Amino acid sequence: MAKGGRKIYRTSANHRKKRTRKVLKVILIIICLAVLVFLGYSIAKPVHEYILSKSGESVTEDEVWSPPVVTEKTEAEEADKTEPEETTQPVEEVKKRENFSAYQLPETALSSMDSLATALASVKESGYTAVIVPLKAEGGKLYYNTTSEMAKSSEDAVSGTMFAGQIASVIKSEGFTAIAYVNLLEDNNRYGENRTGSYKTTDDSTWLDNAPTKGGKPWLSPFDADTQEYVKHISNEIAGSGFDFIVYDGAVFPTFRNSDLSYIGDIVKNENRYKSLVNIANIASAAADAYDTESLLTVSAEKIINGTEEVFKPEELDYNILAVEYIPSQIPNTAVINGEETALAELPANNKAYVIFSEIQRLAGSDVKIVPVLNQGDFSQADFNETITAVISLGCDSYIIR
Repeated sequence: MAKGGRKIYRTSANHRKKRTRKVLKVILIIICLAVLVFLGYSIAKPVHEYILSKSGESVTEDEVWSPPVVTEKTEAEEADKTEPEETTQPVEEVKKRENFSAYQLPETALSSMDSLATALASVKESGYTAVIVPLKAEGGKLYYNTTSEMAKSSEDAVSGTMFAGQIASVIKSEGFTAIAYVNLLEDNNRYGENRTGSYKTTDDSTWLDNAPTKGGKPWLSPFDADTQEYVKHISNEIAGSGFDFIVYDGAVFPTFRNSDLSYIGDIVKNENRYKSLVNIANIASAAADAYDTESLLTVSAEKIINGTEEVFKPEELDYNILAVEYIPSQIPNTAVINGEETALAELPANNKAYVIFSEIQRLAGSDVKIVPVLNQGDFSQADFNETITAVISLGCDSYIIR
């Protein structure tokens, strides 16, 4: 056992002083931190509020801050701003350019407002999206109330009582695209005492397509300045009344006999006589364009295939759309298609239509839209359905049914 017993350790006065100083230091640090936090908040808050006040915002204690909303541009920013390009068209422009399935009403539908309403109801049930009305029909009759003095100079020219604007408005109110049909030159009216606009013989008398005793009739001449002015007036009047499209037809010459060519003179014997047809068609198109109304020119599939459609000069016509009338019974049995002789008579309805419209599209060019025109009475129901299927498969997304 160790001598002297258990040792007892005592805390010296000096050690107690050191421990006391450490505690005081900790307390002092805590007090300083508290002061700094208080002062920091007291200074930071006014500064933050000052910055926000410069941006135009008021500050509340509980509000979550977000960047200020820009409500107006400075003058410098306005000067540097570039207006974005318009990417959408006006509603009427979009409507006018859309594809359509159109049904052409008979002249009787324009005899009164009630007749038109009844005809439109029937078309709507059939699912068509557009309606065509014959405002100037083959033969020359006008089925609307025109302001043309030339038209009024003929006893038989004007048959309609409704104005073109009334007709267009009723069609559109039923949700249809409004299309007018205008025949340009197949016009047998006797305008005025001097048969204004008619073909003249070399002795300045009016040419008739047969002897007077056999019902001979005058025709409008594309060479005549009065005819050109008449076409322009009618086109302006109809386009300005609100129609979306105008289908022009009848850009043709009468069937002249050899004797007729001698009576009328070189004007109809010249190999460039087709230019007068192109000119009258372009006069009509330009008049419609003035009102932003789209024009279609009617041509014959049969005549294009056999090379006798004189107005079919796509590079000289101011038309982006051709309405191609297709009558299967008039198509020749054989034809040269894209340089090769083809037996068209041996083809079924769908193949025949496909070949014909493919060739017409090739001849017209890729920039020209082809709109088939079909007369239901020219087909059996099965052939009609097959023809519609064929032209749609070719990309003909608009068509006209008569």
